[in-house]
Amino acid sequence: MYHTPKISIIIATHNSSEHLSECLDSILTQSFEDIEVLVVDVCSADGTGELLSEAARKDERVVFLSDNMGSIGHAKNLALDRVRAPYVMLVEPEDCLSSDALEYFSNALGDDAEADLLACETDCFGDDSSGRTNADRKRIMAEANRKDGRKRAVENRLMRSWAFDFFAVYRTDYLRNNGIRHYEEPGFGRQDAAFRFLAMAKAVPKLSVAVRYEKRLEPAGALITDEKTVTDVCREFRFLKRELQKDMELWRQMRLIYWQAYYDRNMLLYEMLSDSLRTKLSGRMQADIKEAIYHKEFSREYFDITVRDEMELLLKSADEFDSFQREKLLMRRTERAETLLKEGRQSSMLFGETGTEPERLTGEEVERMEEIRRKYRLNRKWLREEMAHDMGPLRMLLGLTADEMGELIGVSGSTYRELESGKKEVSWDQYLALLFVFRFNDRTSAVVDTLGLYPEPLQIRMKKGVVSIYA
Repeated sequence: MYHTPKISIIIATHNSSEHLSECLDSILTQSFEDIEVLVVDVCSADGTGELLSEAARKDERVVFLSDNMGSIGHAKNLALDRVRAPYVMLVEPEDCLSSDALEYFSNALGDDAEADLLACETDCFGDDSSGRTNADRKRIMAEANRKDGRKRAVENRLMRSWAFDFFAVYRTDYLRNNGIRHYEEPGFGRQDAAFRFLAMAKAVPKLSVAVRYEKRLEPAGALITDEKTVTDVCREFRFLKRELQKDMELWRQMRLIYWQAYYDRNMLLYEMLSDSLRTKLSGRMQADIKEAIYHKEFSREYFDITVRDEMELLLKSADEFDSFQREKLLMRRTERAETLLKEGRQSSMLFGETGTEPERLTGEEVERMEEIRRKYRLNRKWLREEMAHDMGPLRMLLGLTADEMGELIGVSGSTYRELESGKKEVSWDQYLALLFVFRFNDRTSAVVDTLGLYPEPLQIRMKKGVVSIYA
């Protein structure tokens, strides 16, 4: 009897053999089994085709397709045309699903069979191209949601989706009836930015599902030097704009969000480009934004104040914008490298083996980075937060009660407990008092040094008697 699966899963691949087996295993071992997996390989030369042929032979739910168009977007559209299930989800070869993810989705679909799409947040693992970890991304997301003053639910959902890679199950009929397709000019990028924007723009998700879905982030490494990358991104946004403008009412509603997404996506790419391509991208962005202003498609007032300032600089001078962004990126990488070092991890951007590989910084960049590090390393806020995090274990190493520690630093026992539990922030004076106790005790002195709680600049300034000009 011919069986129609409940959920179709699409994976488009190009030279993805390194992670594809793990991705497929996470899907084929799900507690929910009523699925089909459409895997489309695009011109791979690393054994991906052989791996998929074997997977299809072992499990009849796997459908192996080949696409020689040289476009990941075209491959995804090809699979969408072959989907048999009423619901479809798209997975990248580097990603994994927790063992019960599809079961949660299936149960949610049963609660509302008319949902256009069901969204969940990704749980990322690994460092991304800027050295941000999963914890960093969650913190950034929480801060963005807290600060976001826009009230319309659709706008908030769209922006969070764009910036933080929400994951979704789509109703197949919804995609087909609305003509929602991937950008499919030749190229091996994900080519899903326009698709995800269109899918979110034309419907409001009726359900949100708490599912653990893991995304492997590319580690910091070699900068992109292929000029086609900039061209492909710009063309995909033009494609998205044309699709939105097929319904001028939809374009009127979405144009501000489109330009926010345009800026956000291009700035994410900007960080991964070589210097020459950054110049090319900033010039293209400047021309596009000037054109948008001329056609009154958006107002800079819509953006938060930081982005507004950056846009003003870009419109004034692309060269000045590049210089500003270069310093900003260098500062972020410096701060991240310091954090990784304090956490006992290494950053390939600073601390790898010496050499001339593309991913290593030039000698001039290292020198500039060290200069910024020397200038900004002393950070009172960071030191207070780290002391708050470590004061409990350090106190236990001394064998003291909370009341005894409170007496030593001049606060009540109840106040000390609130500091240690995080209910109250540690002040700078309290940090210095705790540092005095822990740094000058044989049981905890070495630990304090290892944790970086008494950095060299602070030691120097303490010896000079300067305690009021810390960062």
